[in-house]
Amino acid sequence: MALKDESLAVNSESRHVEHNDDHVDLKAGDDFIEDSSPGLFLNLCVVATAIGGMLFGYDTGVISGVLVVLGTDLDGKELSHGEKELITALCAAGALFGAIIAGVTADKYGRKPAIWFASVLFTIGALVQATSFSIAQMCVGRILVGLGVGSASMVICLFLEIIPLYIAEIAPAKYRGRMISIDMVFLGTGSLLAYGFDAAFYKIDHGWRYMVGLGGIPSIMLGVLLFWCPESPRQLLFHNRTDECISVIRRMYPTATEQQIQQMVAHIQHGVTQSKALNEEVSVRTAFKSLITVAPNRRAAVVACGLMAFQQLCGFNTLMYYSSTLFQIVGFNNPIAVGTIVTATNWIFTFLSIFLIDRVGRRRLLLWTMWGMPVFLTLAAGVFSQIPIDRNTLELTDDKIGWPAIVVLVSMILFVACYAAGLGCVPWQANEFLPMEVRAMGTMMINIFNWGPNIIVSSTFLSMMRGISPSGAFGFYAAMCLLGYIFVYFCYPEAAGMTLEEIRVVFDNGFGVRYAEEWRKQRKLGAGHIINSADAKV
Repeated sequence: MALKDESLAVNSESRHVEHNDDHVDLKAGDDFIEDSSPGLFLNLCVVATAIGGMLFGYDTGVISGVLVVLGTDLDGKELSHGEKELITALCAAGALFGAIIAGVTADKYGRKPAIWFASVLFTIGALVQATSFSIAQMCVGRILVGLGVGSASMVICLFLEIIPLYIAEIAPAKYRGRMISIDMVFLGTGSLLAYGFDAAFYKIDHGWRYMVGLGGIPSIMLGVLLFWCPESPRQLLFHNRTDECISVIRRMYPTATEQQIQQMVAHIQHGVTQSKALNEEVSVRTAFKSLITVAPNRRAAVVACGLMAFQQLCGFNTLMYYSSTLFQIVGFNNPIAVGTIVTATNWIFTFLSIFLIDRVGRRRLLLWTMWGMPVFLTLAAGVFSQIPIDRNTLELTDDKIGWPAIVVLVSMILFVACYAAGLGCVPWQANEFLPMEVRAMGTMMINIFNWGPNIIVSSTFLSMMRGISPSGAFGFYAAMCLLGYIFVYFCYPEAAGMTLEEIRVVFDNGFGVRYAEEWRKQRKLGAGHIINSADAKV
């Protein structure tokens, strides 16, 4: 059933958010603070924390080149396909545990300590890898980097787990999508830098040590820059630190009036009060129970976690982890340089998504881009059947680079372009679906559904290439992409332009796809609105 007109009444004089019988009225006759441009301080905070994305991207990209040039430096022997998969997957495994730790501790200790802890772990992990002479030591380094890149909001897991959570809580509604996407741009930048360093040290003896060791530099930068970043205003109010919250908002919006600041505090306090009313003592058990048993929370978690799982199962990270190996298999003489082209494509289209995600909307961006992913992977799967590859060794039986190799490269570039513009960024916005009382727990679950499938993909890609052939492997990922598109069409609602408090109402209406679309139509009629979910069901 469509929304009734009275359920989204327009009032240009005020903003009013209603959840059931409780409401908060924001002062009429004055612009809402989130309608103003954020100050330089807010932008610096976002950039500082987004460096965590650069760490994740750097580690994702650097391992691709490392696998090609390791040679016999570990234990004096060439690595088997299984050992390469192990080294690659252990980072994701560490990130999985890091995400769990972060989700459990984020509300209790705050977002900033989690990010600090992650940066320390990543730095140590980079040094352990760079000094490795055995597979065992390399594995330890990979786990530490994963914990860092997954441990407190992030250095892989955390850096993609709590950093988007942190940005989502400090960003204005109309800028939230692009601000969270900045994290993805930094991730792409990290991958691009990694390939650049891979190429620079490709011909140098033991150059892979420099490749992994340089990853410690941005993690040190992150730890230093965090001294100038505040704790999330919502987090401060949640712990009754009202004066600090007001101070942070004032620094984030330097041109705002005191009245606007008080409006913002009241708006956030309303959501915080509701959260505390639902869970007087927010424990892991109660948060998890609320996430599973409360229907709107469960639907929000299904959408957020499902989209994140499809982000991994689509096969994109096989290119990030194994692109150099893949292009070496199809016969390119300089596979790292060729892989850099793919990584550059990822960066360009991720950057493009920043300008589209809030204007076009998350749902439309996904639907406009995801259709190309199964198409181009299917093309690559078909062409792979024309490339003579020994499935046992994954080596060419013919040294000549023919047209099939070129088509595979072009297919991968187009696939990555579609991915980066949509599915690469949007899933990290999904914690905006989660009410505050379960947001940290829900973000932890999102990361579990990120790193769990990531472990599967990174630890099986070479085995799939050998077991079911390259065509079979890419055909499988094409099928996953098609399923992901169908999932988005039926289950993913549009949340662009909504405040975090307004998004709570969406999943009171099934998966909220039609409700959110009607909300956007009504919103165009004026600046203010009232939401009454009782009149709208999908």
